[in-house]
Amino acid sequence: MRIKVLISGLLAAALLAGAASLSSLNFAMAAVAVVLQLVFAYTWPRMTRSETPWTISIILAIAALASTAATLFMPGATQTSHSVEVIAAGVLMIFITQVMRGSTADGRLAGVVSGITGLAIVAQGSGWAAMGLGEGALGVTVFTLIALVGAGAIAITRLPDRITFVLAPLIGGALGAAASALTFGPTWYQALTIGVLAGLLVGSLRALALSTRSIRTLSGVLALASGILILAGAMSWYVMALLS
Repeated sequence: MRIKVLISGLLAAALLAGAASLSSLNFAMAAVAVVLQLVFAYTWPRMTRSETPWTISIILAIAALASTAATLFMPGATQTSHSVEVIAAGVLMIFITQVMRGSTADGRLAGVVSGITGLAIVAQGSGWAAMGLGEGALGVTVFTLIALVGAGAIAITRLPDRITFVLAPLIGGALGAAASALTFGPTWYQALTIGVLAGLLVGSLRALALSTRSIRTLSGVLALASGILILAGAMSWYVMALLS
């Protein structure tokens, strides 16, 4: 299953890299980000075994579309600042839908936890959309994906979590810094930071997924792969915003 997660991630990564190369189409990366967000919106509640998967999926899908649309058409203090408002509205919707199920319904608390966690992740997909609107999108995307692939190669092994959690950021950071030798993209310290954080992200989610045995199904595989890519996009965008 870990190999399937890596393969799924590689296919989505290829789409992101292709979209980033289309510099003349500002919305190309946003379109791929929306696809990732919708895949995550459908699979996340099923991965977490929510009692109301369709309700949570619909709320996550609305949040995904709203956060990306706001990034494209309603820029605030920063390009992704409206994601906070989307998450806040989504949390309210999650609470209302779970309360309306009645006090005797099973899994209401689990549904709230699943929904809020999913909201916090899916709204970060707007990071890829924001990246596509700026300059240097191809370089940042390629460096991020290189680091993710390196960390993913460690994650699919049977090494213990504590070792993977150390090796993944080391490999990700090393590959990111090495990739900075290319003539495009971030500086070495930006690439190093992106690589280390990408490794920490992969190592953390790998440990979480294995501890819950949640990647034994196709929904689990797709949720984990799309979730990692969604969070990686936001992470890279914030790193570039802070270190530029």
